[in-house]
Amino acid sequence: MELHKDDPFTVIGINTDSDLEDYAKKAADRDITWRNAWCPSPSGGIPGAYSVTGFPTVILVDADGMAVWQGHFFEGDESFQEALATALEGARKDA
Repeated sequence: MELHKDDPFTVIGINTDSDLEDYAKKAADRDITWRNAWCPSPSGGIPGAYSVTGFPTVILVDADGMAVWQGHFFEGDESFQEALATALEGARKDA
């Protein structure tokens, strides 16, 4: 998060824990600083809309609202880095 702190984008987490109190405690314990929503049904809502099949799942959405990359492990993934660079370039132009 620190690497792109000045870039024009937002991180949103979707948590599918079944217990809201447990979810809130985990978020606090892990110092989650980005927006995070609770969706207790992993097959419905946002996870269902994006056909999420495993956790964690990362979905990169560009400035036009299009999902341009989706996967489970993004650190070090060249296709993710390329998609992120392209999305950031577009967002910077629009900012």
